Amino acid sequence: MVKTILLLSCGFLIGSAFAAEPASQPRIAVVIDDFGLTYPKNAKDEEWMALDFPITFAVMPESPRTKQAAAATQAAGHELIIHFPFDPFLRLEMPKDRVSSSDLDQVRKLLAKSLRDIPGAVGLNNHRSYKATANRPLMAAFMAELKGKGFYFLDSHVSGKSVACGEARKAGLRAAVNSLFLEEPGHYNDKDFCVRMLRRVAGFARKNGSAVVIGHHYYRGTLSCIKEEVPRLQAEGFDFVFASALAVPGSH
Repeated sequence: MVKTILLLSCGFLIGSAFAAEPASQPRIAVVIDDFGLTYPKNAKDEEWMALDFPITFAVMPESPRTKQAAAATQAAGHELIIHFPFDPFLRLEMPKDRVSSSDLDQVRKLLAKSLRDIPGAVGLNNHRSYKATANRPLMAAFMAELKGKGFYFLDSHVSGKSVACGEARKAGLRAAVNSLFLEEPGHYNDKDFCVRMLRRVAGFARKNGSAVVIGHHYYRGTLSCIKEEVPRLQAEGFDFVFASALAVPGSH
């Protein structure tokens, strides 16, 4: 997790003149990460699936409940994306001036497995990957692999050095970038902190037209925050949408 980021890369601010579709209401996309990996004390997947407003659920590959979480997301009518890990999940070389054949092979194999195990996914965002998302050759090669699959890419923006969103747009993919996280170190499972972050992103969306915010399914504090605060924000005129609705067309 990283500190809150509101100044975004990728050459644009989500919700600016580059918004995917014009909208009269400020739009917010809530993305919840890490489905597929669940511990006994976590909020149950079924409680997340029961939410009756649009949420994008990111399912991790190669996790104990990957296939079940993907199927449940689709059955519940929420948006399904792949939560793709680079480093430290994969042991990547990541030279600065090129893509190593080993790195590309590992990434291709994991992507192929993700597509098999998470059918119906419409997009992909990065899990952690602090170093990989800052490595331009690897990101360019990865976006080339995604091209033609009909996916959009969401840069989780775990680092201010990320070039992932920009490389996605260069490859012609629809792309979006995360504005901030609902949890931070010292504030995990903290409902009040989550409410403050959701209110902060609402202010950002009101100013710029739209924004993406990411949380994690482990925390009951995050679940309670979203269950209570989203309807309040809807009543105030905010439109909650899937992250795909905020993905900006690429340059090709």
